[in-house]
Amino acid sequence: MDFYKVGHKDIMKKKLLAIATSWLGIGGLLIRLRRLFKKEVIILAYHRILDTHDDESYLFDEELISANSDAFLWQINFLKKHYDVISFAELSQRLASNKPLTGRELIITFDDGFSDNYSNAYRLLDSVDIPAVFYISTGYIGADKTFWFNEVVHAIKVAKKLSFSIADTTYDFESSKKNKEKAIQLVLNQLKEIPNSERLNAIESLYRELDFKAYAIPASELPMTWENINEMASNNMEIGSHAVSHPILSRLTDEEMQQEIIDSKNTIETMTKKVCRTIAYPVGGRNAFTEKVQKISETAGYEYGLSYISGNNKANALNKYSLARLHVERYTSNEEFKLMLYLPEIF
Repeated sequence: MDFYKVGHKDIMKKKLLAIATSWLGIGGLLIRLRRLFKKEVIILAYHRILDTHDDESYLFDEELISANSDAFLWQINFLKKHYDVISFAELSQRLASNKPLTGRELIITFDDGFSDNYSNAYRLLDSVDIPAVFYISTGYIGADKTFWFNEVVHAIKVAKKLSFSIADTTYDFESSKKNKEKAIQLVLNQLKEIPNSERLNAIESLYRELDFKAYAIPASELPMTWENINEMASNNMEIGSHAVSHPILSRLTDEEMQQEIIDSKNTIETMTKKVCRTIAYPVGGRNAFTEKVQKISETAGYEYGLSYISGNNKANALNKYSLARLHVERYTSNEEFKLMLYLPEIF
């Protein structure tokens, strides 16, 4: 969830390189060479598949939108044609059988558990018959509230004044679109770096200072229900843990950490009657999970732990509790999507 750190110059360079690669027609060569010299397990990270037509009027976090429905359908059709799209259960079976991995293995993942994961992503995945793994924060599932980070963005976007304090730092901006974008970046980054109890208090304080009131939550911003998740789990989709309350795990006490990691797994297994074999660490950057987080995850019975660090994973040396993922964003064109798979190092 480090979307706000993406630089416009970097985006433009990638777009130009993607266009050049497409124009030269060397994508097929790049992928063959990569598979020849590098055997990797590719994991793609998505958050939301949502059709919004006007960013100006969208009052929640547009940076959580990975693609619209048309773009996602194109992407998964491309993946089905060129890759072996599998689940973590299938990956474990292949590793256990000592069957060599081919470099074609690819896993699609979704973080958080927004309702569009069911209504859009699952519907499209099911239509082309490929699996994906959905990481859910169990404390939100079926609840009449949106995720805390999405609500923070909403509170700033609708604020009439931008005067507030976070972690002993005071900000006072004129209420403009540009300043609201800056405030969102500052606030989310700071909330990720402070202890969990301070984060919860800081959010409450922020809402008071912004005079943020109770509001009608659009259905599109709600999480999935257990009914949604059970249908998905029964139809080729894997359900993984994204903790209970979507905290930054490294900012928790040892007791809180164990509760978030263990309780979420137990809840998923109780509700779905399926094994929950993987966890995606919320936020997932280098400061968001520690060796202790990884150890507790392993002890709790997870087979894999996923970061949000960009990259691929060496098939013959998987770091099972710190797996990297490639991020699909709403501004990723078809050409960039292919380039990300061909040359993930530049992403």
